[in-house]
Amino acid sequence: MAKFPFRKKQSGASDRHLQEELVNKYFDELDLGNVQNEAGDEVEFNADSVYNRINAALDHAEKKNPGKSKKWMVAASLIVGLCISVTAAYYYRYALLDRLDPIASKQLVAANGQTVNFTLADGTKIWLNAGSKLTYPETFRGEKREIKLEGEAFLDVAHDPTKAFIVHTGQVSTQVLGTSFNIKAYANERFIKVDVLSGKVGVVTPADRAKSTTTFLTPAEEVVFNKDGLSVTKNKQVDVNALSSWKDGELVFKNMALTEVLNTINRHFNVTVKADVNLVRCSITANFTNVSLENIMKIVSKLVKGKAVQKGTVYQLKGRGC
Repeated sequence: MAKFPFRKKQSGASDRHLQEELVNKYFDELDLGNVQNEAGDEVEFNADSVYNRINAALDHAEKKNPGKSKKWMVAASLIVGLCISVTAAYYYRYALLDRLDPIASKQLVAANGQTVNFTLADGTKIWLNAGSKLTYPETFRGEKREIKLEGEAFLDVAHDPTKAFIVHTGQVSTQVLGTSFNIKAYANERFIKVDVLSGKVGVVTPADRAKSTTTFLTPAEEVVFNKDGLSVTKNKQVDVNALSSWKDGELVFKNMALTEVLNTINRHFNVTVKADVNLVRCSITANFTNVSLENIMKIVSKLVKGKAVQKGTVYQLKGRGC
């Protein structure tokens, strides 16, 4: 979102309240049927013009220090002649507020070897897995609650039927109203996974370079988006509790591809474990909760019918394959 310089003097709570009141009252009372140009066509909303007018009105109101009702009369004059697209009126209400009083963006990071839990302003609970980053607004405004995720997170979204909750993970957007689900979207993995524990989730993925498609998921269902081929696979009867057990400090794998298992081990222990190409098709089912890295490498070596060669913090898995 573009940033615009706000007033030189730091605005107080009263200014911020008045700004929102001016914008909201204008849109509430706007006669959309009469907002057209001479040709009868809809016209574009000039947010920059309105932004400047509101700042000027507030400055003027401060100098004269009128009462609240008089302040509204001053502010009302700034919207005379304002042209706005009828179809976009409600959207621009929040776009204008974002320019007048931008909401701070924050980040939450879970480094390799740790997990972090956090509660957003709307009450949504988030667990962030190792090697992940969450970008979120200090508070939510408008009809949507939007965040950005890089890595893996489990979310227990606060229910709000009037405000959709959207998680952006690269090319994929996941939208809910109130549910619990797990998202895995690490940059170094070729897929993005969404697994639903409760509620209903809509996952929007590219169908090709120009189109997108939405896959709906209910409890125990999963969608896997392949970043390379832009393919989507929907799986049912998924053990989501096992997949999201990491948030409780567990390390459980059920028929998981060896590459994905090793990536998880790397982030969990902050090490580097690699495997020979002939082992790529192997899959692992094991519970490594409270098991040391040394013993995990011994078990994995047996499962792939090989051995792990260690050099410092780097392990190389070698074996016949599965």
